[in-house]
Amino acid sequence: MREAARESAIEYSRPGASPWRHAQDWAQLAVDRPDGAPLPTYEPVYDPEPPTDHLSFAIGVALGRFGASGEGILTDAPATALPHGILFLSDATDETDSLAHPAAAPILAAWATHGPAIDDKRSLKNYLQDKFFPDVHRKMYENRPIYFPLSSAKKAFVAYVSIHRWTASTLNDLLAEHLYPAKRTLEGEQTDLRAARDGADKKAAKAAEKRFGEVGKWLEELNAFIAAVEQCAERGPLPPDNKTTPREVDARYVPDLDDGVMINSAALWPLLEPQWKDPKKWWKELANAEGKKDYDWAHLAARYFPKRVDDKCETDPSLAVAHGCFWKYHPAKAYQWELRLQDEIRPDFTLDEHDKAASDAARAAFEAAHPEVVEELVTKEHLRRQRKLAKAGGATDDDEPDAQSSLDLDATDADDEADA
Repeated sequence: MREAARESAIEYSRPGASPWRHAQDWAQLAVDRPDGAPLPTYEPVYDPEPPTDHLSFAIGVALGRFGASGEGILTDAPATALPHGILFLSDATDETDSLAHPAAAPILAAWATHGPAIDDKRSLKNYLQDKFFPDVHRKMYENRPIYFPLSSAKKAFVAYVSIHRWTASTLNDLLAEHLYPAKRTLEGEQTDLRAARDGADKKAAKAAEKRFGEVGKWLEELNAFIAAVEQCAERGPLPPDNKTTPREVDARYVPDLDDGVMINSAALWPLLEPQWKDPKKWWKELANAEGKKDYDWAHLAARYFPKRVDDKCETDPSLAVAHGCFWKYHPAKAYQWELRLQDEIRPDFTLDEHDKAASDAARAAFEAAHPEVVEELVTKEHLRRQRKLAKAGGATDDDEPDAQSSLDLDATDADDEADA
């Protein structure tokens, strides 16, 4: 019941009251009761959900994360969701940002009902720009948010982007459909204001002068934001200081959910820093790759530091597995793993990486170049299987490795065979 109302749970369906606090109190009473005393009667008492839960749910519905009728987490966003999983907010205009889109209707409705209890001093837009991420979303997801708040320096322009709908073109979609149009609108207004400011109507000229300065500040902030988005989209982030190693190559930002929130956010640190400081720190750690703060297992690390990662793959088999070059750099170990997995998974199993044809070619090349090593590996695997069968009658679950432990074969044996 509790999980169905807890947004960060996979069983989540929609906001609701929770018996969790009372259940914990009851459990403590049960533990502390005297010996022989009966269990206290449990009668659930429900705490009402905070009003921010309803706003957060509505944002998830608008972004295509949750079903509006309590269906829970959606695999595919419905056609009624905000395009590209982007909720764009702009101080400069109410007409062109996402709150004017039909998909934002649940957000408007949630605010109309719960807004006064959430923040009675701010508008919905200002609350979403300034407070929703740090006060609600980041805490709810324990600093691993599922909506990234890409923001201009003073948060006059903010785009919440759902990581589950993010593609290689998302940043360009943000530019094309939101930021560039906003820039054109402001530039057009600036031209009109310039004409009014220079006109004969003194009152209109004074009002135009005041608005002209405001529009100019927005345009300056927006231009800097656009430049930062373009940088991250097509080349990669700049180093935050002279102690951070610059990226080796320019590369498009292509997120990979397998890398996790921390790594994917790191490469967007200039866009996230106005609301979230941690990605900047994580990028510095990823770029410098020192000691325990080494994230070279990540696909994103290989995008921006390909030589460094590739050099490490040559000496680290587990890293080579992560980056699809196991056969390339460690063919003897790859062959050994494949033989073991053919016993544990199925006889025709092959250890294929990103490109099956390349894996097949690497296997064939290894067999042709090192027939004596292949023979030793096959013989050793055959003997291992015989020993396994011989003691099968008295074996326990701990006697034989499972599929995961197969990937941790004795390093000494593998190295001996590689040197053969």
